[in-house]
This record gives sequence, C-alpha cells and structure tokens, in this order.
Amino acid sequence: MSYFRRFIVLLTLTCGLASISASALANSDKGSASATGAPTAHLEPFVVNLSSFDKYLQAVITLQVTANEIGDKIKTYMPMVRHVVIMTLSSKDSSEVQSSAGKKALVEELKEKLNSALKTSEHEGVSDVFFENFVIQ
Repeated sequence: MSYFRRFIVLLTLTCGLASISASALANSDKGSASATGAPTAHLEPFVVNLSSFDKYLQAVITLQVTANEIGDKIKTYMPMVRHVVIMTLSSKDSSEVQSSAGKKALVEELKEKLNSALKTSEHEGVSDVFFENFVIQ
C-alpha cells in the first residue's frame, strides 16, 4: 500500500473517530433524560468490596429524578450521594444481589436512602435507579 493510501486511510479513520467522540461528548450532557422523558443524573462507576470480602461489585448507576433541580442538587452533594451508594452496596452479600429480586430490593433501598440524604421524597427527588452495568466478581 502506498504512503498516500495509508495517509488517506489514517485520515479517514481519525475523522471518523473524532466524529464519534464529538457525538458522544455532545450526548453526555444533553442525553440526560430517561426513556420516560424524566431527567437523570449519571454517577461515576462504583467498585466496592461486598460484605463477605471475597467478592467485589462493579456498578454503573444512573438516577432518574423528578426535576432538573434535583439533578443539580445531586451534583452539589455528590460526595454524600457517592458515600450513601458505596455504604449501601458494600453492606450487601453477593447472594443478596445476584437475583433479579435482590437487585429490585437494592433499587428500592437506594431510592429510600438517597432521598433521605437529599431530604426529599420519592415524588420530589430520586424516582428510580438504573443499573447500566452490574458485575460481581
């Protein structure tokens, strides 16, 4: 392959990747609504030891909130929000959260604890918790 062709292929790949990256960046702030249209707050990934200390949990969580103001409040109180999530996740044993029912119970517990920490109710604060990634190892 000639140098010119290699250059064209490299340039095309670079432009394509730049386009994908720009699209992802644009959607990271504007894509803050769930399928129901409600605003969401994305949390950075969590990696915690489970209570038995022989396994750990990696989770990516998005919170559905009732209003954009709650999303702003979550950003303001992010250290407290992360602390509540970490303490809740790390208090669980792997057998508790492996099943679908266990994950649903965890969602309810997280909603309750986060709304309590934010001093809001479910109807005014965090209305749902979505696991975008949930891996126990």
